Amino acid sequence: MKSIIKIVNVLEKFSDTGVKGKCVQKFFSGLLKLIHPRAKMIENNLKLVYPESNYKWRKNLRSEIYYNLSWTLTEILALQKNPAQALEWVKHVENLNYVDELLSKKHGVIFLTGHIGNWELLGAWYAQYAKSHGHELHIIHQEIHDKDIWHYVNDSRIKYGIKSLPKEISVLSLARLLKNGAHIAILNDISGYADMIAPFLGHECTNTPGPAILSMLSGAPILPVCIYRNKPFEHEIKVLEPLKIPDKNLKYEDRVKKMISEWNEAYAKMILARPELWFWLHNRWKNKK
Repeated sequence: MKSIIKIVNVLEKFSDTGVKGKCVQKFFSGLLKLIHPRAKMIENNLKLVYPESNYKWRKNLRSEIYYNLSWTLTEILALQKNPAQALEWVKHVENLNYVDELLSKKHGVIFLTGHIGNWELLGAWYAQYAKSHGHELHIIHQEIHDKDIWHYVNDSRIKYGIKSLPKEISVLSLARLLKNGAHIAILNDISGYADMIAPFLGHECTNTPGPAILSMLSGAPILPVCIYRNKPFEHEIKVLEPLKIPDKNLKYEDRVKKMISEWNEAYAKMILARPELWFWLHNRWKNKK
C-alpha cells in the first residue's frame, strides 16, 4: 500500500503538538467515522464483556475508541520528528520505583503490556528511559502483512531506540538474552490459536504461554505495565508489582496457568479502568464468535 505510506509521510511532515496536529487528528477522526473499521467486532466484544450494556452506550464507547485511535496515530506521526518527546509527553509514572529497581540490576526483565492507550509511545518512553540507565529495550514483533506499513512501523521503532526480535526466535535464545540482562517487551493481549485456555475479562480464550515460560526458564521477572492518555500528548504510565515466578513444587502446566491468570487479572483491571483506550477491534475471543 505505497499510496497509504505516501499519505502518511505527508501527514508526518505536517503533524506536531499544536494546531497542525489537531488538523491531522481531525483527518484521522473523520476517516475512522467514515469507514468505522471492525465496528461489528467492537460491538460483539463489548456485548460480551458488558452484557448489561445497551446499544447507545456501546455506540458511544465505540466513538470514544475511534477518537483515541485518531490521537494515537497523530501522536505517532508527531513523535517521528523527535522521539525524545516521549519523555516529555509522559507526565507521571505510577510505581516508577519498580522500574528503577529492575533497571539497577544486571538481570533481564519481561516488560509485559498490551494494546491500550498509545502503546507505541510506551515503548518509545521505556526505550529511552532504560537507555539512560544503561539498558536496551527489545520487542518481539510479528510482521504486518502489508510490507510498506510494516517497514514504516519498524523504522519508527528503530528511531525510538527499540531493538526488534522476530516472533520466530527460539525460546532458548530469548532466555539467554534475558539472562544476559536484556529487557524484552511483549504485547500479550492478542489471541493465540493453539495456546492455553484461561479467562480474560470474564470469558475464556486462548492465551500465549510464552512470557510465563520465558520467566521460568530465565528467572526474569514479569513487569505488567500500561499507558493511559489523559489528554492529547499528555500520558501517564501505570506499573504493577512484578509477577512472582510460581513455586517449583507445582506442576509445570499449573505454574504457567497461574502466571497467565495473574497477568490477565492485572491487565483486565487496567482495561476496565479506561475501556475507551483498549483495542477492541481485535478478535480476542475467537472461541466465542
